[in-house]
Amino acid sequence: MGRRSPLAHAPCATTSARRQVFVNAKVKAVAGSIVLATDASVGPDRVASGYLATTGHTGLRAHLYPKYLAHPHARVVVTELRAVYWGLRTVLGAHPGRPVEVRVDNLQALRYLHSWQRGVADMPEGYDTHLRSQGRRPSLVKLQMLAEYTPHLTFVHEKAHAGHPLNEAADSLAKLGLRCVRGTVPRSEVPRLVPLWATGALTDYRRSLAA
Repeated sequence: MGRRSPLAHAPCATTSARRQVFVNAKVKAVAGSIVLATDASVGPDRVASGYLATTGHTGLRAHLYPKYLAHPHARVVVTELRAVYWGLRTVLGAHPGRPVEVRVDNLQALRYLHSWQRGVADMPEGYDTHLRSQGRRPSLVKLQMLAEYTPHLTFVHEKAHAGHPLNEAADSLAKLGLRCVRGTVPRSEVPRLVPLWATGALTDYRRSLAA
């Protein structure tokens, strides 16, 4: 991208707020090593995450924030880490065993990822690690296990809002999800916009590699 986020031009027709929205899509991949960018967007009572990988996998998740899951001050880092989980789960499911470089623009989230790789199982303040409904493990517990036991994962810092196509796209997708659950973007538009923005970002990323 390297320009103003396309989020600025998203439809702004008022619609009813949603409790949650999930979108996953697959667009044309970029050849070479796998890079995954993730980001989060957080509001007073709703959170959203977005991801885009050079494999062409992309998506967003947004929902009302269950306040019991973590201390309010940890809401941002929890959502950033959940973005990493959803992106990694998708990419590793499609490309098991391949090295993946994960780019994160939140330094606190990055510190947790690095400590988990070293076998430290600490969690953000107040994060509830009890089993969820139907015996499901919490997403951050699953991410901690992925980080510790999956070989060839690299977690690196990506400076936010510096024009990097993958990071800008992940940021835009997270903001799109948040606007959708707030009711300022129609839900019907989201499945169209996600692959459109992902394709544009990967085109820009491909050009940057060739430059």
